[in-house]
Amino acid sequence: MSVETSSTPGRPEEQVPYDLESGAKQAASADGIRHQAARIIDAVLADDAPEHARAQELLRQQIAAHPGSPERALMEHLAALKALGGPYDGTSDAGGPVQPDFASGE
Repeated sequence: MSVETSSTPGRPEEQVPYDLESGAKQAASADGIRHQAARIIDAVLADDAPEHARAQELLRQQIAAHPGSPERALMEHLAALKALGGPYDGTSDAGGPVQPDFASGE
């Protein structure tokens, strides 16, 4: 499953003219983070170890809840794992029960 990245935020005409350079740097930085998050997600979902299935399902729910924003999906996924039982330790129940309300963003 590949994660699509969204386009760069904002349009140049919405920015203050003297701030175009820093806006371009921020957009490039955001694209870099977005790309890194997408690569991390792809690697996690490509792992076929059965003990990671629950965490992968939780990650898929976050991807569905945040389409086009892999960085947000990854951040929410990590926060959800922490809230469900502390740091992910690689065991089959590390992610806790699959909770459908994640997909709705609640």
